[in-house]
Amino acid sequence: MSVRETVLQSLSAVGAQHEAKFYADLFARQDAETFAMIVLDPRCLKNPLLEALIAALRILSNLQLSPTLVVGALEDGRTSAKFQAQRLSRDLDKSGVRATKLNTASYGLIKEVQKASRGGKMPILEMTDRRGKMNLSALVKALQPNKIIFLQPSGGLIKDGTRCANLTIASLPDFMQSQSFSAGQIRFLDCVLELEKSAQARRSYVIASPLNLLGELFTTRGTGTLIRRAVQFKTGKSFKSFSKPELTRALETAFEKRLKPTFFDTPLYAGFVEGDYRGGALFKEQAGLPYLSKFFVTREARGDGIARDIWETACEAVPSFLWRSRMGNPFNAWYMRKCDGMQRSGDWRIFWKGLDATDIGDAIAAAAAAPDDFIA
Repeated sequence: MSVRETVLQSLSAVGAQHEAKFYADLFARQDAETFAMIVLDPRCLKNPLLEALIAALRILSNLQLSPTLVVGALEDGRTSAKFQAQRLSRDLDKSGVRATKLNTASYGLIKEVQKASRGGKMPILEMTDRRGKMNLSALVKALQPNKIIFLQPSGGLIKDGTRCANLTIASLPDFMQSQSFSAGQIRFLDCVLELEKSAQARRSYVIASPLNLLGELFTTRGTGTLIRRAVQFKTGKSFKSFSKPELTRALETAFEKRLKPTFFDTPLYAGFVEGDYRGGALFKEQAGLPYLSKFFVTREARGDGIARDIWETACEAVPSFLWRSRMGNPFNAWYMRKCDGMQRSGDWRIFWKGLDATDIGDAIAAAAAAPDDFIA
């Protein structure tokens, strides 16, 4: 068994192995330096959190993933930033992780970061002047990471005693007014608002604990707090409400298969598609019941968390429906958490939500007999 296969098996501890493999493959297709930027609270560089961080980074290294590690961006202190970066570099070296330490004031920094990441080394960036020319905003603008993870001991934001799993950028000002936060959490929220001012593309921000870093990266559940822009949807009860070429491209990209032209011949019951066609939910009818024909997220959008938004929007409008998924689908575990029931039928898992008990038998038979919409 290869190192990669062994590591993926170990990731079953934080989520389904199929789910972990999907995300590992997705990240591997991206430019190395855009995978993730991890901004470290200095308290995470002390044991036992440091030990957890090193263990997680070793797994990422074995998967040939090289996040950019930023030390010193959350507090002033030239000496402390240098000391923390040195300790992190030393401990990574002891654990067998290839890393390279760079000061953010170095000439040609961005090219050095890209070279290190693409060469399989984790860049450790010591920010001895967080208000300097190459501050956190400048780093993010230059490297364009898809996800920015702030690691702090708290592991997430709490509202009324409950963890906030998801927040939108637009809701942050009111949220910050309504709650009390630690100094570290306030720095995180201020950073998010500042980084969004110059954001050219969609990205997500996460506050999490080093103990849960792998769960944040390799599962859809997460244990910290995810912040991103709200998803805007196009909706309609006919395919005429959508661009057929763009919808075809999105479906074929998501499923990596050619769509049969006859797919659009069957009437649409309801459709919810992200504004840029990066994902959506398309309902038709089977046995007189709403049938989730296609639930999809294009590959370039995966890891952004929009699947949750699509699902919640669709379920609010269509509270009762059925759907099916092939036995090997890596997101069957996610579907299991969302459904009211499931039954296997041949190569399929048939799921349902909100259906009356008297409709379930017909629903299973209808879903199992539904035509395949892709060219074999």
